Amino acid sequence: MSFNLLKKSIKYRLSYSGTKETDILYKRYFINQIDKFSKKNLEDIESLFNQFSDNEIYDFLTFKVAIPSEFNEIFNKILNEK
Repeated sequence: MSFNLLKKSIKYRLSYSGTKETDILYKRYFINQIDKFSKKNLEDIESLFNQFSDNEIYDFLTFKVAIPSEFNEIFNKILNEK
């Protein structure tokens, strides 16, 4: 998938999560920063959203559960950027 198509696909997916809480978090941590991500970062984000539910990702972002080790890099990047 091309870089721009991957960005569009992720933006679309994250804009329609179904809950207000995740919409707010996704906008802050993913959508507003999407131009800062490399293609590999975007592929990691896509993989994250394919493997986990919105509730699980919400729990990762709010530190309710441990972040899976294979996604540490992407979470470190989004949580340390503001």
